[in-house]
Amino acid sequence: MEKKKVSISKTARYYQSGLISNKTKNLWFVFHGYGMLAEFFIKKFQYLVDKETVVIAPEATSRFYLDRNYERVGSSWITKIEKQDEIIDNINYLNLLYKNTVEKIGHNNFQLNIIGFSQGGPMACRWIMNEDITINSIGFWGSDIPEEYLTKSYKEKWGRFKTSIIIGKKDHIIPIEYRIKFKKTIDNYGLNYNLIEYDGDHRVLENILIEYSKTL
Repeated sequence: MEKKKVSISKTARYYQSGLISNKTKNLWFVFHGYGMLAEFFIKKFQYLVDKETVVIAPEATSRFYLDRNYERVGSSWITKIEKQDEIIDNINYLNLLYKNTVEKIGHNNFQLNIIGFSQGGPMACRWIMNEDITINSIGFWGSDIPEEYLTKSYKEKWGRFKTSIIIGKKDHIIPIEYRIKFKKTIDNYGLNYNLIEYDGDHRVLENILIEYSKTL
């Protein structure tokens, strides 16, 4: 038995909130977590939208049923199976989505802010670290940073934008032991970041999001 591979085309979907025009000055790319769908996730960011602000929520292309009744559907960015292939496929998808969005805006005079929630954080990180995209900020919300990007070769790139770690004090998904270890890792690396801890669990909360956006 021999493993073989073939590259294919695949249709991906995303959701947009706000009207793209040449008046757009603020662009947000928001990455959902494991088992989520973009159509619901983007609703958490409605409060950011105005005449100059647009939110784009890409959706992971690997979908699956969440229950035994085959009713609820979720999606995942990557799994451990053929992980590198999935990373490359997702980066290509995000590059195309970003390029199409910029063409619709018609200029480059805008700020790009990124939020990666849970599993969406590592995917967002892999995208911006592997591509030459100018961003204003990235927020890792209830998320971590892949250790392969906490190396000397990426130090200069981390210095180009603002980085925030956002986490609920009652986040049941991320054990306190892991949080301590993660903080030690990024502190030892010398990452310049803003830590935002709030009284809440593993969710994007409106009031925290609004306060966070004011710091960018």
